[in-house]
Amino acid sequence: MAERIFTCDSADEAASARVAGWLAAALDAPCLIFLHGDLGVGKTAFARGFIRARCGQATQVPSPSFALIQPYEAAVPIWHVDLYRLAEAEEIDELGLIEALTDHICLIEWPQNGAGVLPEADIHVTLDMAANGRRISIEADADILAALTKSAAREAALQDFLAAADWHQAGRQALAGDASTRRYERLQTETGSAVLMDWQEMPDGPPVYDGQPYSRVAHLAEAMPRFADMVNWLRDIGLAAPRLYACDRDRGFAVLEDFGDRHLAAPQTDEKPIDRTVFYYEAVENLLHLHRQTPADFLPVYDGGVQAVEASLFTDWFLPWRGVEIDNTAKQDWYDIWHRLGDGLMADEKVTVLRDYHSVNLLWRETAQAKQRIGLIDVQDALKGHAAYDLAALIHDARIHVSAAHQDMMLRHYLDKRFGDDKAARQAFTNAFAVTCVQRNMKIAGIFIRLAERDGKPRYLTHMPRIIGHIKAHLATPVLQPVTAWLAHYAPRALELDDD
Repeated sequence: MAERIFTCDSADEAASARVAGWLAAALDAPCLIFLHGDLGVGKTAFARGFIRARCGQATQVPSPSFALIQPYEAAVPIWHVDLYRLAEAEEIDELGLIEALTDHICLIEWPQNGAGVLPEADIHVTLDMAANGRRISIEADADILAALTKSAAREAALQDFLAAADWHQAGRQALAGDASTRRYERLQTETGSAVLMDWQEMPDGPPVYDGQPYSRVAHLAEAMPRFADMVNWLRDIGLAAPRLYACDRDRGFAVLEDFGDRHLAAPQTDEKPIDRTVFYYEAVENLLHLHRQTPADFLPVYDGGVQAVEASLFTDWFLPWRGVEIDNTAKQDWYDIWHRLGDGLMADEKVTVLRDYHSVNLLWRETAQAKQRIGLIDVQDALKGHAAYDLAALIHDARIHVSAAHQDMMLRHYLDKRFGDDKAARQAFTNAFAVTCVQRNMKIAGIFIRLAERDGKPRYLTHMPRIIGHIKAHLATPVLQPVTAWLAHYAPRALELDDD
């Protein structure tokens, strides 16, 4: 069986979690995993790393020693099972565990206590104490072993990068990421910290628009060079993007300045809360400064074609979730409406649009001054487009509640500073603001349904009432009459959620 075993050494719990993450990434279907090892060898820690890799790094993963089973929602649901306290193997029938094997990933500690009742595992993970930590052995099918070997090679390349950058002695702790393929860790030394970004370039997705994948048509950055170029450009114009301490553009590794974890969507702590009035003032000031700069030459244009493709996520994902089926003619009409609206925005002066200027990507730096107080992350998808887009993303945040008073304050602040008493300019911008707000939130509605249904992340559904509220707040704007007419004809109740 030796040819079916992958083996590696783990120096600490964080390293074990990384290996567990490799295994998690290699699975896409229900399976049964046995975790073997003595007490205290790290079986629960391995399971925790696996679960967080599939459910998010912020997921709480308690030991199931007393509850026996801890369930987790994911693209393939997970059961974490501990049979240490099981009195008789036959009790497994009462747990419903056998039935769960058909559609769950089941991680089972102390599987020997279920001998005679549990079927043979698909994967065996064995943890043993070793001279410098733990030895992890994984017995699995050849395709899973190939994926683990590939992940180990990526880790070896990363270790080489860290050694060359003189960060190889740093402690490493996984950080909560976003909805992308990028992976983040905090590097900690005695003298400070940094953030490691691991961005492995992935194959293109399926061709969905004119023979091209969504990411290419929507101008989404797909590799490290765009991120590096963008953060350097933002720093050059005086904004707080993270300094690149080291960067390997070709392999997709970077060590970044650590801006911390404080943002408006973060859980409340004992730390002094962020003063939202001050925060939003500084955020608008940053946009005003950004919009006074000539956009970088390397940025694509955020034209009607891009905006129409983004808006099509609403018809592709949100409407089916609401039980609304439309034909190709209706889809084409929808695309054409947004293409025209998007191209109409291009008549105005183009500025740099970060596209993700909202709570989780704006890190509060309490001790910094002026434009440096808000750290900008997740900036690689920037384009050249209309100034209203990022302001709409900030004011009508999909993830957190922004009070009506703060919404009014931010919009007035921007209009007063940029347009003064020019009523025509203020009205034109207000119309563009409505268009960008509705387009953005329709795109996000589609993305969040996709994350919930395809990727097994139902927590995104909690934001849907807020997102729909943002859309409905601006649909009465005359410039959006084609959108309201389309909805009235093809999906008259799509925006009426059950709790409206």
